[in-house]
Amino acid sequence: MGTHRSGTRSRGVSKGPVIAVIAVLLLVAAVFAFLQLSDRAANRDKSAAAECKEGPSTLFVTVDPELADPVRAAADRYNATDPKVRDHCAKVVVTPQPSAAIVAGFTAGKPWNGALGPQPGLWIADSMRSIESMRMPGLIEGTPAPVALSPIVLAVPDELQHALEQAKITWADLPRLQQGSLDDLGLSGWGGLRMALPSGDATLAAAAAVGSAVSGTDPLSDEAAQSGQVVAAISGLAAKAPQAADTAAALAGLGGANSTVHAVAATEQQLKALGGTSTFRPAGTAPVADHPAALMSGAWVDKTQNLIASIFADYLRAPQQSAAFTAAGFAAAPAAAAPAPSRTALDKVRATLANPVLGVQATVLLDVSSSMGTTDGSTTRLSNVLGALRSTVNVMPPDFGLGVWTFGKNLDGTKPYKIQTPTAALSNEQRTALDTALDTVQPADSRPDQAYPALLAAYRAAVQGYTAGRTNSILLITDGPDDDSTLTGAKLLTDLTAATDPAHPVRIDVIVINGNGTETLQTAAQHTGGTYTRLSTSDDISFGTAVVHALTTP
Repeated sequence: MGTHRSGTRSRGVSKGPVIAVIAVLLLVAAVFAFLQLSDRAANRDKSAAAECKEGPSTLFVTVDPELADPVRAAADRYNATDPKVRDHCAKVVVTPQPSAAIVAGFTAGKPWNGALGPQPGLWIADSMRSIESMRMPGLIEGTPAPVALSPIVLAVPDELQHALEQAKITWADLPRLQQGSLDDLGLSGWGGLRMALPSGDATLAAAAAVGSAVSGTDPLSDEAAQSGQVVAAISGLAAKAPQAADTAAALAGLGGANSTVHAVAATEQQLKALGGTSTFRPAGTAPVADHPAALMSGAWVDKTQNLIASIFADYLRAPQQSAAFTAAGFAAAPAAAAPAPSRTALDKVRATLANPVLGVQATVLLDVSSSMGTTDGSTTRLSNVLGALRSTVNVMPPDFGLGVWTFGKNLDGTKPYKIQTPTAALSNEQRTALDTALDTVQPADSRPDQAYPALLAAYRAAVQGYTAGRTNSILLITDGPDDDSTLTGAKLLTDLTAATDPAHPVRIDVIVINGNGTETLQTAAQHTGGTYTRLSTSDDISFGTAVVHALTTP
């Protein structure tokens, strides 16, 4: 009898087909996932490409070497963020170059010197003085803002530091100490200050600070930089400055009483890095190296690079970078750069440092013909002139020289001139002599004068009595001239040329008050490097200014 399967037992399913189906499903899922990932990667690549669709853009940054390391490190951090600017992949490349070299490169009027590296789109200078020295229309965009700051101080030995601080020495005192002695500070045997003035921004800053302290203008104005007081003060620093190739060489020679150098201007950060050197800050407004970041504007900088420059400049002022600058010895950057003298004033300071002139040795040749007694304002023309001379003498430093001659006709026997006070340095005795002499000056009875023979005699005397190290000059003041001498204008110019000694140059300045003047006097002034000024009145501030300018400008 046949048998049957039990009803409780299910039919079995083969495992092979099931495994095959699962394998197919897994394969499909893997392919799908791969395609999805590939699409996403492709999308990312497309997105990234879209962000830099305009390609790379490199900003070349030139930085003063003192700041090069922290700026280069900041550039590396910035580049690591893969910055994108206006659909460009931005990159910052840093080149260190002395600021003076960059100023020269931009102001030389020649094609860019490749030895200075790429022409920068962003320039981080040592100070606003360098920015002003390069100031030209269209070259710098906007107002540069500082990224790090360091005060400019004097590096001095310990003993000198204590003496300077105890005496509360100001910037204005430095020329006197340079020319004189440190004995008054209790440093017997040291001699003068021996402050070295190597070429560079710190020296320029110190000299400008001296000029500001002497003139009372901060920053040093164009007019003050040209003034006799400032020129004499800066010259006082330069005339006896020890020779030094650069700041490093000056610092190497720094030492005590018998050392070549007693003082040198440098940034506080530089001296911190050097170590072992005391610093002194003269009383008064302290100059600073504020390292402004200047956005350059020119054919070599496109809009994208200009925008990168602005972004990177802001990046340098961010807290992380500020902390890095502080760690390198700099102070935090202020919101705005310190005001700096103009390019004109700085050029005058540089010229004075290079060619010091210890003041002016001047002879006033004053017209006293009868027309000078004419009423001009509340008093006479001659009284106004005498008042202006007295006021000027009061502001002239003691190392300046001054003398007064009068001219007219037959003032000293048959001579058309009279020496009221011989020209000499303005000691107390000389000031008294001048004041006494000016009290006696009166208008003569005769209107005609003999200005030409008087000028020739004064010029020959000035050449013969030439004082080295000063600007030797003659200031002729007249309301004419009404010359009736036999010396013609042409002969005067010929005789002046014959009397000229290139080794002993004498400048002729002329002020004509309400007179016609003459082409001869104008030519004499021009040929000797002097000024020729015609004014309608002596009762005006412009007349006093003209007198001060002539007698105090080297």
